[in-house]
Amino acid sequence: MQQFNLPPSLEDDRTHDTGTMSAVQQEQHYTTSSPVSQAVAHVTERGHVRQGIMHVRIQHFYCTQEEMFDPSLRGQCFVVGTGTGRPNEPGRVIDASPAAIRLGITPGMPLRRAHRIDARTRFVPASYDRYQPFLQHLYERYRVYSRIIESRPIADAFIDLCGCEIPFDSPASLAERLCAEIAEMGLTALIGVANGKTIAELAALMSRKDGRQGVLHIPRGREAAFVQTLPLSLLLQLRSVEAEVPTMLPELGDQREGKVTRPIQVEGKSEHRDAVALAELVAHLRDFGITTFAQVATLTEEGLLRRLGRLGTWVHHVARGEDISLVVPDTPPLSQNARVRFNHAADANETCAAIRRLADYLSERLREQRLKGQAIALILWPHRTHHETRKLVMDEEGEAVAVNPPEETIGGQMILSRHTDEADIIAHHSLMLFAHYHDPTYRYQQVQLRIGDIITAAPSYYLPPARPHSRLTRKL
Repeated sequence: MQQFNLPPSLEDDRTHDTGTMSAVQQEQHYTTSSPVSQAVAHVTERGHVRQGIMHVRIQHFYCTQEEMFDPSLRGQCFVVGTGTGRPNEPGRVIDASPAAIRLGITPGMPLRRAHRIDARTRFVPASYDRYQPFLQHLYERYRVYSRIIESRPIADAFIDLCGCEIPFDSPASLAERLCAEIAEMGLTALIGVANGKTIAELAALMSRKDGRQGVLHIPRGREAAFVQTLPLSLLLQLRSVEAEVPTMLPELGDQREGKVTRPIQVEGKSEHRDAVALAELVAHLRDFGITTFAQVATLTEEGLLRRLGRLGTWVHHVARGEDISLVVPDTPPLSQNARVRFNHAADANETCAAIRRLADYLSERLREQRLKGQAIALILWPHRTHHETRKLVMDEEGEAVAVNPPEETIGGQMILSRHTDEADIIAHHSLMLFAHYHDPTYRYQQVQLRIGDIITAAPSYYLPPARPHSRLTRKL
């Protein structure tokens, strides 16, 4: 369960217990203060969102890990391979040290070919079990900076800054802070910040150029100017293009025999559109003297679509700085919650207004993370007019212990016919639940709204598949 509470207003009730939670996860509640103070708190809390996407690219992760395990490998020419890692057996290079890359050995190369390039290269098998604790610690650092994380192969990740809950002056300063923390772990990170995943990854590739210290921020509106200074060959270094392309990503779960199941997120096998098709596209364009994004931007979208298919359209959009790719969380949370605690015994009208604010807040959270929910649960804490005496019970040692009576709650749950993130739909069904459980004599201390059965609303963004085409002509 993932719980998000509303930001505090100026008259927040500070009497609740938060001793068991971290500073970022401590419960914060709206009160029934004036609308002006609530609006000020809302603007303050949301002032740093919509800041773009941060791509973290770890350089030589496997080799760095092996150097930590065996210090004698530092500065040596060695590769980390699949299987047993021996060059006389089938396998491929997972990672290569900087010395090996200078000799021409690259990741993905067969081990036998790497051995033919330099027979003195040391071959080390990958130890995945030893990498996992370090990877887990690395992704824990990512989650500190945002709730919206999309992991990529090896140790890379896309981090959506609209899910960041820590204050920062600018996206560049936040990226520099993360880069310094990764450096303390013994790793080298390249970080790019932009408004789309592809441009952010291109910025990460250029973050070590011209004296930069591993961080490059592309402000909004400068994407086209940045991309058109780059060669098309950089597309071959994108790691995100090697992912599989799902054939179909249903928005809702399959309904079989009255049972709703979660959709398969990325399990559909790909149309086999991977980095090979992108390499063919770059090679075809190079045959006609087109080697930069600036040259691609001068071409017509219709011509690229006719000759190269949707992949050509995608390259044209990137060349013009139009990147609509989104960060989709790896696994959606089971539920999201928000709660309002009143400073006094609230009547039905105040409680209904609080439920509406909760619905608006949770709807914004769901849309922010590209999620939708189907189950709506409402929990109410009635106001007790009398205080019950604590009960005395015997502990294991036979001594009397005072136990407070449990809090009385009422409420229920409703399953919608489809998943939604609309605030009006959530508020409508939440108020229906309230009308069902409300008694005219009740006053309320707290109200909590929970959205469950959450699925990912937006499919993961992959490069479009390349259609079969004939040899390119001079008429692009």
